[in-house]
Amino acid sequence: MLHVNRVSKRFDYTQILQDVSFTLGDGEKVALVGANGSGKSTLMKIIAGELEADSGTVTFSGSDTLGYLPQKGKLSGARTIEESFLLTLSAHYRGGPPNALMPAEEAEAYRILAGLGSAYLTLDMPLAQLSGGELTRVQLAALFLTAPTILLLDEPTNHLDIPALEWLEQFLQSYYGSVLLISHDRVFLDRVVSCMYELDEVTQSIRKFPGDYSNYARVVEEEKAKAYERWKDQQAEIKRLKADWIQTAEQARWSENQTKDSKMRRYAKKVAKKGTAKKKRLERYLEDEARIEKPMDKWRLRVNFGEPEHHSAMALQTEGLSFAYDERVLFADLNLTLQGQERVALIGPNGCGKSTLLKVLLGELPPLAGTYRWGGRIKLGYMAQNQDTLDPSLSALETLQAIRPMTMSESYHFLHYFLFDEDQVILPSASLSFGQRSRLMLACLVAEGANVLVLDEPVNYLDIPSREQFEQALQAFTGGVLLVAHDRAFISRVTEKTWLLEDSKIKIGWSEDLV
Repeated sequence: MLHVNRVSKRFDYTQILQDVSFTLGDGEKVALVGANGSGKSTLMKIIAGELEADSGTVTFSGSDTLGYLPQKGKLSGARTIEESFLLTLSAHYRGGPPNALMPAEEAEAYRILAGLGSAYLTLDMPLAQLSGGELTRVQLAALFLTAPTILLLDEPTNHLDIPALEWLEQFLQSYYGSVLLISHDRVFLDRVVSCMYELDEVTQSIRKFPGDYSNYARVVEEEKAKAYERWKDQQAEIKRLKADWIQTAEQARWSENQTKDSKMRRYAKKVAKKGTAKKKRLERYLEDEARIEKPMDKWRLRVNFGEPEHHSAMALQTEGLSFAYDERVLFADLNLTLQGQERVALIGPNGCGKSTLLKVLLGELPPLAGTYRWGGRIKLGYMAQNQDTLDPSLSALETLQAIRPMTMSESYHFLHYFLFDEDQVILPSASLSFGQRSRLMLACLVAEGANVLVLDEPVNYLDIPSREQFEQALQAFTGGVLLVAHDRAFISRVTEKTWLLEDSKIKIGWSEDLV
């Protein structure tokens, strides 16, 4: 069992966590949620012992063992995948780490790697040759092999395709130990956890919500609506008290001015006293600590693609399109049509060629055979997965102004919609976080005014509130969309159809079937 008691953490002048307390019970599956910057990863690092809290304590039961997956995979000092597994396992062996995996451990390691979509990896493969996503999957497999009683998983769904996500869901659902995780995948959260802890970036506090993510989102929306109704009722009462006071005061003045009769003037003064009393009552009401402030939306991403200047009946058509790397055929003889206002998600296992197909369609790679053609009035907007379309030397301000001429004031205002403050807009993009670069690419996409969007993993590094805002913008967009994504909730909300790329062919399906 894990106990977190009044943990606080500050970086320079910024308070990140304030008196955070909660308990993770034996076998409990729990998620930390909150906007980017609310302190989720900071709290996870403190629990894992990688970061020291300013105050508060983290305690475990005496028999507990801990497994921690950081948000970004990192080399552990091992040279190969097997050595990485052995180092992770070493805490479970007396007398130091073993020299090799036992046959049962090796079989289990390969089973887990296959489940995570990495069956092609071998234990003797050097870690230095692995991508960031592959390194994350190896670290996940090593953790699962050790079977700790408490798993701390920071963004475990990053870099996983849909089959691997489904395997991970089933693995964690049946896992005997406790799980504390951070994820922006709403379907994954619904299927794995039974409790949500929300970290508030304004108050730096934590709040418990029993149930899955959908229940949490529903409760938050209901509370927000009720708070707004209470504020409206309060404003109506303030208006009534103010009108009552003004009416009484006006009546007293009118009565006093209309007569010289002493009796009537005494009556007018009594009415004036009532008016004064009503004014004081209003003042007390306004100063009451129980008075509700108007519920304000937090600073969130704001995306609006606007109405495209032109629409085209046909956006894209391919005939016999094929591509291969050396002897490996990624796709062959593809005959596809994307209508001008159609929305399609290109899905499939990692490495099947989804991003490669987009690059062929965008002219970045030549096809092995076949042709493709975009509609005559199509203006493409492209968001690349690896963010290499950004010039690392240019600031967000310079990047935006290179796409669409704006005044400095207009540029600052525009980037503010994408959560950039006055200091961040002048930093070179190389200094920005992955999330900030994703938002900058999204800003550029909006500024281009495209009528067909080609999006390669567009929601990577976006938190749930930003994903939901992006979804609303795409739902309102009247142009065509072709995207690659693994977020099933996102896919089901913004596309109608799926193109499943598997075994070099495309199979057409429906997005709603993913959830």
